[in-house]
Amino acid sequence: MSIQIKDFGKTTAGQPVKVGILANDTIEVHILSYGATIQQLLVPDRKGNKVDVVLGYPTVQDYELNTCFLGAVVGRYANRIGGSKFTLYEEEYHVTPNEGKNCLHSGLHGFDKTVFDMGFEGDDTLVLTAASPDGTDGFPGNAELEVRYSLAGTGLMIQYTLTTDAPTVANITNHSYFNLNGHASGSVLGHRLSLAAPAYLETDAGSIPTGRKIAVAGTPMDFTEEKTIGRDINADYPALKQCSGYDHCYVIADSGLRHTAWLTGPETGIRMETLTTQPGVQLYTSNFLKSATACKDGASYGQYSAVCLETQDFPDAPNHPDFPDTTVLPDRPYSATTLYRFDLAPL
Repeated sequence: MSIQIKDFGKTTAGQPVKVGILANDTIEVHILSYGATIQQLLVPDRKGNKVDVVLGYPTVQDYELNTCFLGAVVGRYANRIGGSKFTLYEEEYHVTPNEGKNCLHSGLHGFDKTVFDMGFEGDDTLVLTAASPDGTDGFPGNAELEVRYSLAGTGLMIQYTLTTDAPTVANITNHSYFNLNGHASGSVLGHRLSLAAPAYLETDAGSIPTGRKIAVAGTPMDFTEEKTIGRDINADYPALKQCSGYDHCYVIADSGLRHTAWLTGPETGIRMETLTTQPGVQLYTSNFLKSATACKDGASYGQYSAVCLETQDFPDAPNHPDFPDTTVLPDRPYSATTLYRFDLAPL
């Protein structure tokens, strides 16, 4: 087990950015202080070769142009808030619209664009902290976010804690784009996926939940039994046609830290299990991904080059009283855990 913190570069404003490197006999992960971003994640394939399984960029400046949130921690509120407004204790708050009339991934000044302080505990945990002042993009309360990245055997554990000095809302996720055949290997439509999710959230034309949970059984949305991502992605089904693929929040069965997904890269044999304490997981098949700048190793990323498994609370939950509560109070901090665990798929 080893841990290092090194210089990675500077932002265009001159802020230094660090990279923290965690490694054990199985996994090596590179975490940037910019956006608490997973920049590299190296795991062994069937031949024992280390494969980088996350999409990313080579420089800080490339990440500053990162309009697709590659690898970043997203918040204060991940996913969408409909109409860019919500009511909390009878007061209406207006947040920054950045996707039509809606707010996506917290507007223009989210944690994905923040330089975190970075330190370490022991030889297996990186600790990153950042502040979001009261009123940032319209969100109330002075919020403090701590993100802990730890290696746990063959897994990478991410633990989030957000505190506030006034009532607010929070929904934190990591927006890594996974390609288990290697970040530069092209389409993931041949990856095999299963989800422990009997339903998904119905959305309107702006991808805002209607409040209805739709059973996946008998639909192209069903991943309760393993299938390739590409098998049904072009089905004549309104939810898929609306998003040009999968971009939907699935309702995970049960509660606590539990199994959520299996994902397998057919060329490498690398398999990733996702576990989370969160109620939902946004399955996004990079339907609108386009490289805006240089990518790692000279790669070029495009549609279906990766798949995201964004563990999270439900989108637009502050506007849906029947969804799990995303309110955070001074005496009730936000806390969530996600674990990505790697092995080789059985032959």
